[in-house]
Amino acid sequence: DLSYGLARGDALAAEHPAITSPVAVTSRTDCDFDPDIWERGDTHALAVSGISRVVLNRLPSTTPSLSPQTHHAGGGIAWRAVIAAPERTDDDTLDTLHANGVRGLRFDIASVTSTGLDPVLKLADRIVRYGWHIELNVATLGAYRALSKAEWSLMQFPVAVCFSGLSGFRHGRRADDADIGFLLGMMRLGRYWLRLTRDDLTPAQLKLWDEPSSLAAALAGARKDRLIWGSGKQAAGDGSGHISASLAVLERCIPHPADRAAILIDNPTALYDF
Repeated sequence: DLSYGLARGDALAAEHPAITSPVAVTSRTDCDFDPDIWERGDTHALAVSGISRVVLNRLPSTTPSLSPQTHHAGGGIAWRAVIAAPERTDDDTLDTLHANGVRGLRFDIASVTSTGLDPVLKLADRIVRYGWHIELNVATLGAYRALSKAEWSLMQFPVAVCFSGLSGFRHGRRADDADIGFLLGMMRLGRYWLRLTRDDLTPAQLKLWDEPSSLAAALAGARKDRLIWGSGKQAAGDGSGHISASLAVLERCIPHPADRAAILIDNPTALYDF
């Protein structure tokens, strides 16, 4: 059992239940859809896979057909965005970003911990009222050292924190490595999330019909209500089967339908305010 003590976010959970309490809906979500494909309007693969909501890693070009509220208006695909921290963080800027679909800010943990997490913590205090979260990319060089240094600071975040880039983080490590265990242990606390992709779950040299990766076995005991899934950037040779292949890997690694429903439907609703 993990004993980290109270953190500032615990007192805020009751005020912002959408961050910690999944809400049942009927729409699958791709939490890391390629924004270049989105802007080309090539969403056929989403419809075929039963996905009606996407999360982009930047704001798309502003056009009437690309509205965050499209799905809720009765048609099309709804979207949200998690973006790099904006240069300006005044109230008017944050209000506009929220209205335009932003629901989180993204940082590379190795770069932010080189100077300490205090600036990110201060910004996190500013975004509590919007129900946003912080995404920390752990795929960058030096992330494993940065995490060990930042453990106390990570406990102080007043908003949800989502880790991404696990396939890069795992380079040269086994799924039962202490650093992987640290991330899974943070998830057990309830305010920390993990975004999965096909590369995270299946090493590149394995084919779809091979046994799931050792990480998939490690996830068997993880909190399924704190996992989300994204198809990721589409490689040149992937074609239209990229999303369906990614979902097939998820199904192999997370075999229980109720767990997959949480990952694809309920959890994104809570984290991204769909």
